[in-house]
Amino acid sequence: MFRFGTIAVISGLVLSACTLPQMTFPEAVAYCQDKADAAAGPQGTVGIGVGTGGTNASFSISVSDSFLRGDDPEVVYETCMNELSQNGQISGV
Repeated sequence: MFRFGTIAVISGLVLSACTLPQMTFPEAVAYCQDKADAAAGPQGTVGIGVGTGGTNASFSISVSDSFLRGDDPEVVYETCMNELSQNGQISGV
């Protein structure tokens, strides 16, 4: 009996750890828009700073798999929103 209780508790903990993250509708829109922007082309940032240690600069560029596949950014956005809605990840708050 103790063994069954232990398995039930562990199973409950595992399932609760696997729950999908919830987000509000505006957060979902921003998330999917970021994915669509990444599908539109490479994304990059440039940074320049001056401090007591001197000047520093940084540069980064990223390319998404959606861009490499040639996916349409509008389709990426719609697919993202549909998946979030169907998975129940968009909360009504």
